[in-house]
Amino acid sequence: MNLCRGIAVLVLAALGHAFVAAAATYLPMSDNDLVSGAPIVARATVIGSSVELEAVGGEDRPFTVVTLSLIEAIKGTPGETFAVRLPGGVVGNTAWRLGGTPVLSAGEEVIVMLAPHPAHPGQFRLTELGLSHFAIVTDDAGHRFAVRPVFSDAEDLLVSKRAAAPGTAPAGSRDADSFLAFLRSTVRGETAGDVAYAFPVRAAAKWANIGGREPGDCDGTPCLFRWFWDTGNSPNAVLTVNGTQSNLVGTDEPKCGTDSICDVQNVAPAWHGIAATDIRISGPSPSGNVTVNLDATTSQDNGTTWNTPLGCQGGIIGLGGPGSGLGPRAYRGDTDYFYPSTGSANLRKVTCALGYSAATFRTAVLHEVGHVLGLAHPDQHESIHSTSGSSDWDSAVMHSVVPLSAPDTPQPDDIQAMQYYYGTAAVGVVPTANFNISNPPPVVGVPVNFADASTGGPTGWNWDFGDTSSGASNTATTQNASHIFSAAQTYTVTLTAGNLNGSSSSITKQVTVQPAAGGGGCTTTDTTLCLNGNRFKTSITWQKTDGSSGSGHAVGLTSDSGYFWFFDNSNIETVVKVLNGCSLGGNYWVFVAGLTNVEATLTVVDTNNGTQKQYVNPLNTPFAPIQDTSAFSTCP
Repeated sequence: MNLCRGIAVLVLAALGHAFVAAAATYLPMSDNDLVSGAPIVARATVIGSSVELEAVGGEDRPFTVVTLSLIEAIKGTPGETFAVRLPGGVVGNTAWRLGGTPVLSAGEEVIVMLAPHPAHPGQFRLTELGLSHFAIVTDDAGHRFAVRPVFSDAEDLLVSKRAAAPGTAPAGSRDADSFLAFLRSTVRGETAGDVAYAFPVRAAAKWANIGGREPGDCDGTPCLFRWFWDTGNSPNAVLTVNGTQSNLVGTDEPKCGTDSICDVQNVAPAWHGIAATDIRISGPSPSGNVTVNLDATTSQDNGTTWNTPLGCQGGIIGLGGPGSGLGPRAYRGDTDYFYPSTGSANLRKVTCALGYSAATFRTAVLHEVGHVLGLAHPDQHESIHSTSGSSDWDSAVMHSVVPLSAPDTPQPDDIQAMQYYYGTAAVGVVPTANFNISNPPPVVGVPVNFADASTGGPTGWNWDFGDTSSGASNTATTQNASHIFSAAQTYTVTLTAGNLNGSSSSITKQVTVQPAAGGGGCTTTDTTLCLNGNRFKTSITWQKTDGSSGSGHAVGLTSDSGYFWFFDNSNIETVVKVLNGCSLGGNYWVFVAGLTNVEATLTVVDTNNGTQKQYVNPLNTPFAPIQDTSAFSTCP
């Protein structure tokens, strides 16, 4: 059994105020089980949010109440406008963020699995936190995907039970339209079609701090975290255990068997024993300051994340991270670190009759205490000081999916992280960040290569291309990077370089991207939509019961999509998009949604070869959705 976790957590605050961090842990859960366990499945647009304080463990902590406008009630009825309560947020000088909690931004389209909030009537909670939130994003080619922001593609492959290991099932992100079709069919009890998967450009990452990328930014993003026991600001970390973990099974844990206390005892020497570090963690002890709660039936955020034991279907299994702290402080040239004095890890009670893998539990406890010490997930965040490679990320204790080896000691990527945050080596020379564009001028839709031109010998690299229109494809973490820009405009491109032992530097340049040369043979008119690089000419005609007829008026939305209106420019009748699905079966796809019952004939022409397809909606018939994934077979 593999174990997955959500993104690392953080609670950020202003100078001299408290800071809290934690992280969510998951057992794999199929999409079918996720839908089955959710009373409500909704597609919606985020309108906005507000933040309010709620008492948690004797302290007032912020919770964010997100307001959404319903697009489609796939299962249940949340209401035309509804509110979802999430742990974390900022109120004045108090801030808190719980790892694995999605950030829902105003204007974005989402799919959410919800249940009524147990303590706040009229509000909802995500049934399985990060598992239950999908953001609809568009990549550089205009393709729409339903992605879980707190999971990488590789870990989502495992956490959704699609494969025992990467490469044995469809990889990548869910195509948004086929995923929505799957959800609708599943809720209706019908046989659902396959969900299409593909790879939008996603940022790779290395070991990282639980608070994000160095050097930290307390004004706009979560800050960094580190125990400062070497200065006396933080006390030494001492583990203490409450309870035992029941229902552990299997002989796959040779060191401790099914003895959960033994697993906790393994944690301190495993982290403390890393060479060339000063990691002051010990225990377990009856009076420690890092509490490990076993068989926990409620999460430490007043039950917002979970408030019942976990069955066999999978879902959230634990939360862990540092407790209250103060700051910010500087460390090794990075600023805005907070230093705690406590920490906690809650491991959820599992009642599944099949039991809970002892080896998975062992790695989970080691992982959660790694969060307490300030580490995030190497596949979800990035450090400008890391030099590890992808093979190291996959085997790391801190990887979001527990490796098949279920390690009980830190692995190379974990070790390198600790040797930076708690290392005894001297601070290195500040690197020089500089870069060149290898093939100017950049053109829309054409890969642009960026190469480092530094002479300062930096060992870590982070590129920010300033291109937010394609969702998660904004950054890369390699010495030489390639990026496809989505629009003809000027972007701000930044390279940040850092060395393993110390500081960092960055440089920013303005890059002007030119329109695509040539293009397809379609010319946009009042009645013609030109889609997919002007290759596909799209038009529609209509006829009413009185015999009157005409052509639809075209309005473009993106390079791949647009809509038609018939009688009033404020009344949309048909939405259409043409996608390049050549990498998923060798075809261009045509998707159409109709909002009319008049006779309508949609014509799509491939101007490269003259091939055309027609789609007819009969008179007095509601326009049925069209999802033609074999429309045009001439690729590219």
